[in-house]
Amino acid sequence: MNKAKTVRSGGDVRWSMPVDALMSEDYEFREEALNRLYEKAKEAQWDVAKDVDWSHQLDPDNPLGMPDPTLLIYGSDLWSKLDEPGRREVRHHAQGWMLSQILHGEQAALICASKLACAEESLSARLCAASQVMDEARHVEAYARLVNDKFEVRYPMSRSLKSLLEDTITSSALDMTNLGMQVLVEGIALSIFQSVVAYSQDPFIKDLFQRIQRDESRHFAVGRITLCRVYRDMSSVELREREEFICEGASVLYEHLCADDIWEPMGFSKRDCSALVRESQVSNTIRRSIFRRLVPTIREMGLLTPMVQRTFEKLNVLDYAAMPLNN
Repeated sequence: MNKAKTVRSGGDVRWSMPVDALMSEDYEFREEALNRLYEKAKEAQWDVAKDVDWSHQLDPDNPLGMPDPTLLIYGSDLWSKLDEPGRREVRHHAQGWMLSQILHGEQAALICASKLACAEESLSARLCAASQVMDEARHVEAYARLVNDKFEVRYPMSRSLKSLLEDTITSSALDMTNLGMQVLVEGIALSIFQSVVAYSQDPFIKDLFQRIQRDESRHFAVGRITLCRVYRDMSSVELREREEFICEGASVLYEHLCADDIWEPMGFSKRDCSALVRESQVSNTIRRSIFRRLVPTIREMGLLTPMVQRTFEKLNVLDYAAMPLNN
């Protein structure tokens, strides 16, 4: 397969990242939960180039091997009118867009992890962040190779994702970077990875996503453990700002999942398809399910306040608050 062609490249962006590098004289490993995650991270290292079979050929009609009901327009009149070449194009653009957004998110996670490794106060948290830098570098390598070499199209960051990543990376509050990346973005990504592992019929894709999912589960756990402690001692005024960030971030991610950017490159009306996606029960069920890890995590951190509940209720994901938090 030829290298992927970029759809409307947005070009490089530079964001100022305020952070105070901390040099501590405290070398005590006091946080047992984080220490265990750091040990797991050391044991679970893998090599993208050697441990994954890149000679595997993907299905040219359905590269991720995903069932069609996972597509946002499945079951619609538009989908019914498409011939098989048209459906193949929808699969390629939808999957290429999703992988491109994941790749952008992994690069942002690499930046955020490096920031946390420089500035976290506890040694245990800093070592976890440092191990995450290597994990995220591996994920960038893996998804870049997958998108560049095995897909026909790649997309720039969606406007919604770009906005959230900028706020997350440039925040002067370290916990906001942690909250935006380790909880909001990683929480959504983990649900996507879980769906691909569960439904893909391609053994190469299942293996690659499962490897990355294991890494990301550790990152998500580190963020949750760290922030539960931070927010337990935070003032109500400071917590209010975090609640607002969650509300805005969750709403932005829900809109992001509409994949508005893929329609015009295929010759469809962006306006009509965007409306179709937002009105579709299939689409709303798919987008809703992606929040199944995020909502109970917000509950555990003590941030499922009335304001946050109203936002989750508006997004029709509040019922996930009653679910147990699976590690």
